[in-house]
Amino acid sequence: MPRLLVSCFLIGTAFAQTSPRRFEAAEIRINNSGGSDSRGDIVDGRLFIRNVPLRDLIAESWSITRTEVIGPSWLDEIRVDVVAKAASPTTSDSEVRQMLQNLLKERMRLVEHQEQRELPAWALTVWKGQNKMKPSSMPEKPEDTSCSLSHDNAGAHLACQHLTMARLALKLPQVASTDLNMRVVDITGLEGAWEIALDWMPQPRADTEGGLTLFAALQAQAGLQLTSRKLSSPVLVIDSMEKTPESQ
Repeated sequence: MPRLLVSCFLIGTAFAQTSPRRFEAAEIRINNSGGSDSRGDIVDGRLFIRNVPLRDLIAESWSITRTEVIGPSWLDEIRVDVVAKAASPTTSDSEVRQMLQNLLKERMRLVEHQEQRELPAWALTVWKGQNKMKPSSMPEKPEDTSCSLSHDNAGAHLACQHLTMARLALKLPQVASTDLNMRVVDITGLEGAWEIALDWMPQPRADTEGGLTLFAALQAQAGLQLTSRKLSSPVLVIDSMEKTPESQ
């Protein structure tokens, strides 16, 4: 899935309770185009989302992965468009995400609760004690993390600065959705922020064309590894939700 609200919270604060925040103006509607392409972006306090499945939209709103949204199967089938505007163009991405949560609660009557469940996940660790990343200064706020992702005939290319390992764990399933189908959990023990550059061949191209997989690139280029484990994870349980938004 293309970039959708790429600025993320640390997973430990994704469920933090905050005072209600609302858009100055917002529209949410069902997308019946039948297409599979989706996109989303935030520019100067304005939110643009097109043809995104409800499960993905909920996951991005709470800064979790889609596998951590527990709810009915139609969350994958119903796609929506959202156009919204915050009161100030300097509104942060994190505030926009809180506004989006409230928009779903108000227009689609979303009722949810959080709980811990043991789920399959990718554990992010240092590979053989060989951290190959360069230290970087800590970001003052999530938006200060700088990342660029590109694709070409040689594969995928990710370059980040001011990136903590907790934020890398959140970012990897977003930039490598064809390679990672589960949440990534940071257990590297690495503190501070880092510079990281990764070049890999996404699946399924890696199987047919060769080249480094994401897993091999993490080891060779960053000194990190991903291993499959069952870990306690916070999940968002959808208790009830309307299938169509209320008009305003």
